[in-house]
Amino acid sequence: MELRHLRYFVAVAEELHFGRAAKRLHIAQPPLSQQIMNLEEELGVKLFDRSRRTVRLTECGGYFLKEAQQLLQHAEQAAETARRISRGEAGRIVVGFVGSVVHTFLPKGLRLFRERYPGVELVLQELNTLEQIKALHAKRLDVGFHYPDVKDSLLTSRVLTRAPLMAVLPAKHRLAGRTSIRMEDLAGEPFIANTRSSEPVVRDAFISLCHSAGFTPRIAQEAGHVQTVLGLVASGLGVCLLPDFIKNIRRPDVRYIPLAGSPPAVKLAVVWRSDTTAVSVTSFIDVVESSFDLR
Repeated sequence: MELRHLRYFVAVAEELHFGRAAKRLHIAQPPLSQQIMNLEEELGVKLFDRSRRTVRLTECGGYFLKEAQQLLQHAEQAAETARRISRGEAGRIVVGFVGSVVHTFLPKGLRLFRERYPGVELVLQELNTLEQIKALHAKRLDVGFHYPDVKDSLLTSRVLTRAPLMAVLPAKHRLAGRTSIRMEDLAGEPFIANTRSSEPVVRDAFISLCHSAGFTPRIAQEAGHVQTVLGLVASGLGVCLLPDFIKNIRRPDVRYIPLAGSPPAVKLAVVWRSDTTAVSVTSFIDVVESSFDLR
C-alpha cells in the first residue's frame, strides 16, 4: 500500500462520487476505480457499497477513512518538517562550550538565534576543549566554542577573539591596588592554575609567560572550572592568570589587573565539523558571530 492509494481512497470517501474524486485528483475515472478495487483486494475488505447512482462507505470503509486521514496528515507534517529542516528552520543543534565563554558573547547569541529560529532546539553542554574535540569527532556535538590548539582536518574553526592573559588576585592582596602588574612581581606567589587536561591552551600560555619572566610558577592548587579557580583565588590560596574576558564575571572578592607590556593572547574560536551540511548549524554560527561583543 502506498500513500497515493490512501489519497485516492480518501478523495472518493469524501466525495462519495468517483467522477468528482477523479477530477479532484486530476486523473481519469477508470484508473481511479481500478486503484480502489486493488486496495480493497489488498486489504481483503470491501470499503464501498456501489450502485449506478450512489457510492457509500461500508462499516470497514468508515473506520479505514479515519485512519487514512490521520496517516496522510502525519505524512504531510513529516514532509513539512523535512522541508523546514532543509531550510534551517527546524531541527536540533548540540552546542558545546568552555565555561568561560558564558561570560562573553554566547548568551546574547543564543537569545538572538532562538528569536530568529524558534523551531530549532538548542542543547547546551559545558565541556572543556579536549572533550569538545572528541565529541565533534564522534558526531555527538554539532558546534563548539573553545580555545583551539592544533589544526584538525576533520574540523573547521573561526577565531572570534584573541584575549590577552591578565592577573587575578584576592581583593586584599598587596598588589590589588595596582593598575597593572609585571610578571616579575608575581614570581614568589602561589598560583591557582587550570588543569592541563581541562584547558591545555590556557595552561601552556600561563606556564610560558612565567618562564619568559624568569621563574617557574609554584602551583598551589589546580582546578578544572573557571568558577572554581576564582573561588580559590578569592579565598586567598593564590593568584592566577586568565583570559581578560573573565573580568565580566563580577566578584567583589577578586581583582582583575592587566599585565604590563604585551602579554600573550589566547584564541577563542567557534568550531564545527568540516563535513557539516546542516543549514541550521551554519545559520547558528553566523548569528552567534554577528552578535559577538565582549563589552
